[in-house]
Amino acid sequence: MSTVVFMSGEHVVRMNDLLRRSPDVREACAALDRDYTIAYELHDAPDGGTVYWVLAFERGTGARFSLEPSGTADLTYVGGWRAAIRAARAARAGRTSDEDPFELRGDPSVPARIAGAYRVAQRVATIGTELPDVRP
Repeated sequence: MSTVVFMSGEHVVRMNDLLRRSPDVREACAALDRDYTIAYELHDAPDGGTVYWVLAFERGTGARFSLEPSGTADLTYVGGWRAAIRAARAARAGRTSDEDPFELRGDPSVPARIAGAYRVAQRVATIGTELPDVRP
């Protein structure tokens, strides 16, 4: 398989396939106290618009990604698309970003509540991707 662009439609399809087939992900999500959704609302994408990255953790079905806006996210990270890509690049290099690219909207306790399910989903669905160029 060729390398895909990070958080592209193809990347999301591949991750969702891995998540859907994983009994570990379903088990981790079933252990949550309720369903949760985390969203990223990223402005100034390369096309000038807004990009959405959404990750839902559902007790009945497991975890899944979407690129559609979520009006019901428990926590939304709002910021610039380029800053989000720079933060992802820094994380891959094992360091933190020099900037804090996100404003938080919603319940900031959600990451701690889903931490176990998130770790399992991340382990199962991490695939090689190419980060987009962030130069203007």
